[in-house]
Amino acid sequence: MTVVLKSIDLCKSYVEGENHVDVLQNINFELNAGEQVAVLGNSGSGKSTLLHLLGALDTPSSGEVQFQGENIFSFSPRQQAAFRNQSLGFVYQLHHLLPEFSALENVAMPLLIGQCAKSEAMQRAESILQRVGLASRLSHRPSQLSGGERQRVAIARALVTNPAVVLADEPTGNLDDKTGENIYQLIREFRHDMNTSFVVVTHDTRLADKLDRVWEIRNGAIQEQQA
Repeated sequence: MTVVLKSIDLCKSYVEGENHVDVLQNINFELNAGEQVAVLGNSGSGKSTLLHLLGALDTPSSGEVQFQGENIFSFSPRQQAAFRNQSLGFVYQLHHLLPEFSALENVAMPLLIGQCAKSEAMQRAESILQRVGLASRLSHRPSQLSGGERQRVAIARALVTNPAVVLADEPTGNLDDKTGENIYQLIREFRHDMNTSFVVVTHDTRLADKLDRVWEIRNGAIQEQQA
């Protein structure tokens, strides 16, 4: 199998006054193309910190994250921005949709930032919104959408660039069981159709059990749960 993302001795510490806090210690793992992995852990265990490091949104205290064999922390700021725009998709629990823009415009935004022609960006955004069942909501702003619809818009935005990896932080955290199941089915479909890898931080053990592997962060270390 092809390794798409690899963590090597990844550490993250914070200094708060006289306190030195080790959040993550010597995190090592490999993520294969098309693989779906859940990340579990108590609140404050470092799950979101891990996602931020994998997405080059934060800098480690030591260690590496390799994307297709290259250390993302050796990239220039411009190269890191291109990496996030072209190779990664992000899904957040609170969506982070732009309230003044329609669903279509929100989904097209990563393409427009990546200098895609506006007509092509809108066409691709419309196509993926149709795939997530929102063909009738293209012109609706986030305030006019339900929680489940907003989350589907966020997933469409994450996937519109055909990224190699999607990093999802509690994608079903505020959703009812039925809507959460619909989100999981979307994840399965895109893995099957586009070979997209997913790293999903979640407290939802039912969702975690459906994914390929489960990692747990405990006391700053990561371990894989055995089936």
